[in-house]
Amino acid sequence: MRIGIDGACLANRRGFGRFARQVVAALAEAGSGHEFAVFVDRPSLEHVSIPEGMETVAVEVSEAPSRAASATGRRRVGDMLAMGRAVSRAGLDVIYFPASYSFFPVWNAGRVVVTMHDTLALAHPEWVFPNWRGKMAWRAKEQAAALWADRIVTVSEAARRDLVAWFRLPEDRVRVVSEGPDAVFGPTDGGVESDAVLRRYGIEPGSRYLLYVGGLSPHKNLPRLIEAFAKGARPDTRLILVGDIGDVFHTHVPELRALVARLNLGDRAHFTGFVPDADLAHLYRRAYALAQPSLMEGFGLPPVEAMACGTPVLSSTAGSLPEVVGEAGVYFDPTDLKAMTHAIRALLADPAERDRLARLALEQARRFTWASAARSLVECFEELGAGGASSLGRTA
Repeated sequence: MRIGIDGACLANRRGFGRFARQVVAALAEAGSGHEFAVFVDRPSLEHVSIPEGMETVAVEVSEAPSRAASATGRRRVGDMLAMGRAVSRAGLDVIYFPASYSFFPVWNAGRVVVTMHDTLALAHPEWVFPNWRGKMAWRAKEQAAALWADRIVTVSEAARRDLVAWFRLPEDRVRVVSEGPDAVFGPTDGGVESDAVLRRYGIEPGSRYLLYVGGLSPHKNLPRLIEAFAKGARPDTRLILVGDIGDVFHTHVPELRALVARLNLGDRAHFTGFVPDADLAHLYRRAYALAQPSLMEGFGLPPVEAMACGTPVLSSTAGSLPEVVGEAGVYFDPTDLKAMTHAIRALLADPAERDRLARLALEQARRFTWASAARSLVECFEELGAGGASSLGRTA
């Protein structure tokens, strides 16, 4: 089979891009015997790496989708049509979109497979978009992706249930292909190297800190985390917030900084900005726990990365998080400030329990691998190539 992959979000620095990069690399290593072509907009070409053995198809567009598909912007119709034309000329049996975030209309492309990570922006657009134009553009794109797709892939059972209910899909249209940690995330202590990395991000080696990793967006529930930390953590504990301050998605960094100032936390609550994976692994390993307070998550990759480093999780009960974190977490209702405060206080007061959860974290993380994700995707492609279910859009 000749399989095309949309590479338009490979340059994205949030979860969509991370998923796309990891799954493309895993498909290249899977040894499936199929031929792969990755379609990349030319503005992003110098910022991405396509695995050896995969064909790269560069497409001329006016703006990189990873910039245009932002909270306040939108992609040009001409750019999406250019991507569609390139796909139509490629002689594909299957075209795969690692994220509906960068979906564009396709034709003459055999079967269509789209990963839809969650229903967050559909169910709660106010958490994602600052204006009505962004909400309407996203809704239209998601509806188009759902109608066009012969098979929808998502990343957890919780997300699958949400998608089936939202789009009123037959159960067999949606397949779960979960995520996994990159190989850089492991329990090995970096010693002197690790000390140097921590100091680079304003963390004194040997200090105790809770770590947050992810977007600085409203649905991440960071105001409650900061307040719970202020109430529940001892003065010798810090909160390190890792996230891209210059994100193209909707963030509320000024409000978060103002809250830190109002609570007189000073440098106890510290924003690092974007941290590359090689450095992030050291921050995970040295953290007392990862805090994941989200109001909704389709998967939650930072908890899996943290657990792979032997770090337990202070976790919200929202969405997929209990499914992903399993017994390696201490849970709280993300809307209950008192419950979050109690969870933080209790875990910080019990190092023995923290160490027990750390051992469980390593076991739980082993359940998630990109190799397994690639095998599941290849099976999906092969089923459709052998004459699986026809597109929702073409049968509606």
